Amino acid sequence: MKTLYTDFIYPTEVHDVVKLFYNDVVFVADCGEKSADITLTERAEGSVYTYTAQFCGKSDVKAVDVGRADDLQRIRLRKRFAKVATYNCMSAVTGKLMPWGSLTGIRPTKLADQLVDEGENWQQYFVKILGVSEQKTKLVADILSTQGELHSHRLGADLYVGIPFCVTRCSYCSFTGGEIARLKKYVEPYIDALCRDITATLQFAREHNILLRNVYFGGGTPTSLSASQLDKIMSCIDFAPTEYTVEAGRPDTVDKSKFDVFAAHGVNRISINPQTFNQSVLDAVGRKHTVQDIYDKYQLAQTYGFAVNMDLIAGLPTETYEMFCNSVNSAIALRPHNITVHTLALKHGSVLKEQNYASGYDVSQMVEYSHQLLYSAGYMPYYLYRQKYMASNLENVGFCLPDTQCLYNIGNMEELSDIIACGSGAISKKIMPDQKRIERAANAKDVITYIARNDEFLAKKFQLFA
Repeated sequence: MKTLYTDFIYPTEVHDVVKLFYNDVVFVADCGEKSADITLTERAEGSVYTYTAQFCGKSDVKAVDVGRADDLQRIRLRKRFAKVATYNCMSAVTGKLMPWGSLTGIRPTKLADQLVDEGENWQQYFVKILGVSEQKTKLVADILSTQGELHSHRLGADLYVGIPFCVTRCSYCSFTGGEIARLKKYVEPYIDALCRDITATLQFAREHNILLRNVYFGGGTPTSLSASQLDKIMSCIDFAPTEYTVEAGRPDTVDKSKFDVFAAHGVNRISINPQTFNQSVLDAVGRKHTVQDIYDKYQLAQTYGFAVNMDLIAGLPTETYEMFCNSVNSAIALRPHNITVHTLALKHGSVLKEQNYASGYDVSQMVEYSHQLLYSAGYMPYYLYRQKYMASNLENVGFCLPDTQCLYNIGNMEELSDIIACGSGAISKKIMPDQKRIERAANAKDVITYIARNDEFLAKKFQLFA
């Protein structure tokens, strides 16, 4: 057990870096430097801030001049260099290098943009200052290249519709919704509330000249609802989106009747998510479908002309490196438009987190294999995001065949699109580039509260965009 002491005014960022190296850290605000294993101090001399990180007699010192920065940039720089000092110290003591260096943020591509705005060569800065590996730096560069002009332009506003139900709960999932059989009595009231939410939201958008471009149905598992229930919700959407995506991730929840509904409403993108092509692993994580279901539903989707995404997860329980490679090979052989490679994240609230699960296999080796094979098969990375508690401090990357990028994913992950969100757990997001900030309005996470306070959440959303 390690004790971390700091007088730094942004302790969360420092703690995040230390957690990359040590899981057994006690974080205290003031224990006295002598009783601490790890010490970080911040000193200011005029416009120059100096950070000293110490552990086991080793230390690293970093300084940054923030004299010309505005208030927001000054905060960013101070956080950044405190993390760099801490990372260098931890790395020197443990002998470990993290693939993303001192970065703990969700969006490395956004940081690249910030560095360009600061007049920096972002790739050199990633490697030499932040400690990011050359491989991960190239990954960011490839993503920016694949996004092309989309990355440098505001993409308007998108509509998100949240369906908080699943047929079963996977052991790695921390989602706040629930199994649809257990919440059966709330399903119809939820659909009614959601339809009111969508109808009022679209009316508000028209009155305020908000141009909605894309629609995204997420969850949960939207296709845990019946075809008629999905038809009722989709009938509330009274405009023709450029891109209309539905997460149909569980192969056991889709059939011809639901695909017919999608086609009738103009859906042009869906997901059919294997997570793995190994039946024993599906069983181990609580996925109640077979490998054959994946093939059958994918073949059915092809007859409708949907663009299809498939998700894979590296680091699942019982899945060896060889088994994961089989999953990658199997997905590529089907040639879906997009393949997203996730790294297992042990989130609070998931069964695996409660069990203190740790993969016994080299997850970084799995991810590296998937990336190499996808590149060689003609796929290119087009978006990336990271989460806390990811195995091997890695990332999630969406790959695509040429000209098949999901516009919603790019707009959302790169924070280029406003998101007007409907449903429980949905978060509306207003981007204010001139002020370099984002404001959000969140709906209740649980279904019951969302139904009961629907008007209240509508008012918050409308206030955000008014």
